[in-house]
Amino acid sequence: MRRRCFVAAVLATTLAPCLPVAAAPTSATAEEIASLLTGNTIVGTWSGTRYRQYFDANGTTTYSTEGGRSDDGRWRVNPDTNEYESWWRSTGWTPYLLVHTDDGSYAWVNGDRLETFEVLTGKQIEW
Repeated sequence: MRRRCFVAAVLATTLAPCLPVAAAPTSATAEEIASLLTGNTIVGTWSGTRYRQYFDANGTTTYSTEGGRSDDGRWRVNPDTNEYESWWRSTGWTPYLLVHTDDGSYAWVNGDRLETFEVLTGKQIEW
């Protein structure tokens, strides 16, 4: 948990000198994350792999990569840390920081890079 906050701080500090002041990513709040994801699908690229992920209001999630691999997990938002948390059989619960980008979109913090995504209304998990 502290590591993710540290990584986000380092990322913001590293990017800040290279970008206009308004371009620094800002963390989304727990309420924003819940509102953005609940009942919706996101489409993006994670470490070079295209994916779709649906977030059911009951706390389940379905992640599907382009080409057909699909996995079911769980999700929640931690109001104390303002982080999204996901659970998968292979990893258990893992926190992720979701940020606003300078162009008005959203992105996950993945190590030293931002993984932007698009939000689609409702369940649109099929490729």
